[in-house]
Amino acid sequence: MENFKKTTFIGFFGIALLLSGCVEFKEITLYDGVKPAPEMKKPEMISKVVEPVVYDDNPSDMWGIEDEICKRAEYTSDVVYSGTQAIKISWDRNEEGCIFAGFGIGWDGWAGKDLTAIMDHAAFRFYVRTTEGRAFGLPIVLTLEDYSGGMGFCYTANKYFERTFIDTLWQKIEVPLADFDLDTENLDITNVKQLQFELQQAGSVYIDDIDLVFYTPPVVEPWLEEEVLPDPLAMPVTIFDDAFINNNGWGMMDYNCRTVEITDELAFKGSKAISAKWNDTGDCDVMFIAASWNKWNPIDFTKGNYEDFAFEFYIYNRGEASSDLNLKFGLTDYNGNYIATEVTAKYADKDLFNQSWTRVYIPITDLTGLAIDYTNIKQLGFQLNKSGDLLIDEIRMVRRNVN
Repeated sequence: MENFKKTTFIGFFGIALLLSGCVEFKEITLYDGVKPAPEMKKPEMISKVVEPVVYDDNPSDMWGIEDEICKRAEYTSDVVYSGTQAIKISWDRNEEGCIFAGFGIGWDGWAGKDLTAIMDHAAFRFYVRTTEGRAFGLPIVLTLEDYSGGMGFCYTANKYFERTFIDTLWQKIEVPLADFDLDTENLDITNVKQLQFELQQAGSVYIDDIDLVFYTPPVVEPWLEEEVLPDPLAMPVTIFDDAFINNNGWGMMDYNCRTVEITDELAFKGSKAISAKWNDTGDCDVMFIAASWNKWNPIDFTKGNYEDFAFEFYIYNRGEASSDLNLKFGLTDYNGNYIATEVTAKYADKDLFNQSWTRVYIPITDLTGLAIDYTNIKQLGFQLNKSGDLLIDEIRMVRRNVN
């Protein structure tokens, strides 16, 4: 009986706690405990969530339209975009003693304004023109301030202009709310106090008709279509025949220890070859002939079985017959790593390089050196050492001979 009383008491106590509200059950998500914020639906009218007119002809909610150090400001009826008056303001932040230049508007009678529903759908729009001449920027930072001192910022960059410059013709400026930096100074968008125009550098403009309006970002047309390139690993790849593929070779010069050029003197195939004559006296700069076959885009060799890759080209040695050409062949990645091997008779179909065309065939696995990044290949090339005099033709990347 005593146990029944204790059980009954505990049961009643638990029920009482639930009914009294002392125990609260909270909704949590299944996996991360954070419920995503619901997507904010665009309101039918801005005026249903906030006063859209920030400034027209009513200066009652404004401050800073007065002359101060480094700023001259007034309302004027001489030049307006619409209505009866605009703001005329000139400033120079370089003037001695200038700490701040700007003005603010606590529109809607300085009421706290909740911009949540329009942050993704609206922009501040105003009209501006210079007092004279042309300006290629508008050095003004729009600043929203809340009633806790938090702020959000957005610079009036040229991308918000109708034209690329500001001149004596009125033009529309639209600064999207979504472009404001809200995090740096923790702006509370549910309790906005005012919009400030913080004046930077120097300028002299008229400003009129400041409003909140619906805004849809313009569709940005790509100024340059991305070129679709052929597969750089589709073998065989001819990198030089009568010219470098896509004209993306370099090192052709008659200067500082070498004369390198494309010549029609003699060719293994076609009508032209690379002519290289050099004598490295020890103080020569980069002695290199190189080429990209993917328009200088990185090539990912790992997309193919790159250990099966090899390189083939033809050499005509105009110097003394030799098994060594003082020539290296290799690959470079975009981190500057280089792997190479000496071009010797080991890779040739003859014992000596002489005054006839000799085929050279180098498996990629014979290239050694720094740890190259095979996902980021930049170019192939020839390094010229000591001295030499030869022709190079028909450079190709091919599949490795199995036998």
